Amino acid sequence: MFNLIKNRKTWYIISIVSAVISIAALIVFGLRIGVDYKGGSILNITSTSPNITSISENTLKQQGIDSFQIKPTGNNSITIRTIELSNDQKNKLLEAIKSDAKDTQETSFDSVGPVVGQDLTNKSILAVFVASLAIILFIAYSFRKVPKPLSSWKFGVLAVLALVHDLLIVTGFVAILGHFFVWMEVDVMFITALLTIMGFSVHDTIVIYDRLRENFIRNRHKSIEAVAEESVNQTMARSINTSLVTIIVLLSLLLLGGSPIRHFVLTLMFGIFIGTYSSIFVAAPLVVSWHKNLDSSK
Repeated sequence: MFNLIKNRKTWYIISIVSAVISIAALIVFGLRIGVDYKGGSILNITSTSPNITSISENTLKQQGIDSFQIKPTGNNSITIRTIELSNDQKNKLLEAIKSDAKDTQETSFDSVGPVVGQDLTNKSILAVFVASLAIILFIAYSFRKVPKPLSSWKFGVLAVLALVHDLLIVTGFVAILGHFFVWMEVDVMFITALLTIMGFSVHDTIVIYDRLRENFIRNRHKSIEAVAEESVNQTMARSINTSLVTIIVLLSLLLLGGSPIRHFVLTLMFGIFIGTYSSIFVAAPLVVSWHKNLDSSK
């Protein structure tokens, strides 16, 4: 049996250091904001060239446009989302693409203003807040019959605290990569990845919490630390194996999926790794620490 709970101060130090590095990265580097949030231009083109995506990507870089997304939208068509372009810039870009893919045609060209970007930002923040609140309420209701001195609300609050830990470190990771790589941008796919990470991480945490509750009911004579130690060791292999299989699938998508989803898959991979770590090494130890602190204050 691993003494994970007994060594919880070590895991807290690792998490605190990681959180501080993430906050520092956000302050120093910031996030590379994508077109979805700061507004820009959307150019739809069709082409029978099989290499239209790579041709467009190379052309954008040659034109000095370092903030863009290219996504296939159907047979022989792609959507290019960039910083705001004037008609002259758009025409110059299109002519450069046509020089390498002569059968390329423009189908539409639109602008996304900052109002749309701000609206998406507000909805993204609201989505994360609502999801966190729903998690607290769900766990508090599901664990309502947990025996004293444990509290169902305690489980819910600590699960969300572990999620905040995950989201902060993942966001710092994106900030660091975004400083060095232009393709690591914050867009709607980034928020989708965060919400997916939240769901995956809280699912893992609930499994551990549920085992802790069951073991505590059966062994009320044991200390909360001993019960938590046993519970984490019983569920650790399951959590690691589930996450490992998911990461292997995501690794395949990272290698074979191409550039349009690269930032999304990489964020998801790192987030699942951090979420698994926090479920095992942070969420369960926090229950023990809170319980012990309450006992010592009495």
